[in-house]
Amino acid sequence: MRVWRAFLVAAALGVAVQPARATSNISCTSPDGSTSVDLVVGRLPVLGIVNGSLVAGGVTYSLDDSAANRIIVGQAHDDGVAVRVDFTDPNVERVVASLHLFSAFENDRFAQAGILNVTGVGAWPLVCDEP
Repeated sequence: MRVWRAFLVAAALGVAVQPARATSNISCTSPDGSTSVDLVVGRLPVLGIVNGSLVAGGVTYSLDDSAANRIIVGQAHDDGVAVRVDFTDPNVERVVASLHLFSAFENDRFAQAGILNVTGVGAWPLVCDEP
């Protein structure tokens, strides 16, 4: 009985000390549908990109470790008005893509739009879905 009680206490403490998780999605598409950004983000206490992919210029770039065109997050910032993310190659030798989004809130309305720039490939306007 003591072992069982100790196990339950340890399990409860393990759950209690888990960090809070606040995740949401950023999902944007170019007006012509050729380019998209899909990101899973954590917003506590700073913006963290958990997973995602970019499709631009006919190429898919992914944060997945096994992706052919793997990228990583070089830096990310969200101040409530603008989201800025620079994606680099896995060796952090060059910026592969930059995402700049701007947000507006008014009453119960939300709008987010911006630009995806892929180095040496092009730049696309984006319109985002509500989070």
